[in-house]
Amino acid sequence: MPFVVMITGIPGVGKSTITRLALRRTRAKFRLINFGDLMFEEAVKLGWVKHRDEMRKLDLPKQRILQQKAAEKIAEIAKKEPVLLDTHATIRTPLGYLLGFPRKVIETINPNFIVIIEATPSEILGRRLRDLKRDRDVETEEQIQRHQDLNRAAAISYAMHSNALIKIIENHEDKGLEEAVNELVKILDLAVEEYA
Repeated sequence: MPFVVMITGIPGVGKSTITRLALRRTRAKFRLINFGDLMFEEAVKLGWVKHRDEMRKLDLPKQRILQQKAAEKIAEIAKKEPVLLDTHATIRTPLGYLLGFPRKVIETINPNFIVIIEATPSEILGRRLRDLKRDRDVETEEQIQRHQDLNRAAAISYAMHSNALIKIIENHEDKGLEEAVNELVKILDLAVEEYA
């Protein structure tokens, strides 16, 4: 039976770091897949982009094609092994926010759990400013909060089309990365029991 845990959060929240650390500690043997990487590989093959950060500027029809192709690959992999999908629930584009998983895409993936990683807007802004490897748009704290609010709304929509459970994990500077990682490990260990 296919089993997928989606882990989401806006850029700079610490999602990828938490995911990597949790995978080292869990009893689960998940295959970690980055949704954006699958989309990027396909976009490069099609000659649409050269750099990953260019993808959010593609027109909507191209974005939809890339999303569906990635979803189909994930669904195939999930038939053979549990998948931990590192992704974004919504993507900020020049024209507005794009749902990461339109109805057909979320139904193709059919996740069992949706985990949202959150932090305060000031924490996210600070992390983004320290991450010199990415070419990120500059956003205010108000815009960052709006994006997190949209992610919660998107996750509810995704759960409606997949019957997934939603879990929010907070990754605050004072709380520590360790606690956030432990919360994700608990979810992944529970997923193993469900999958067995």
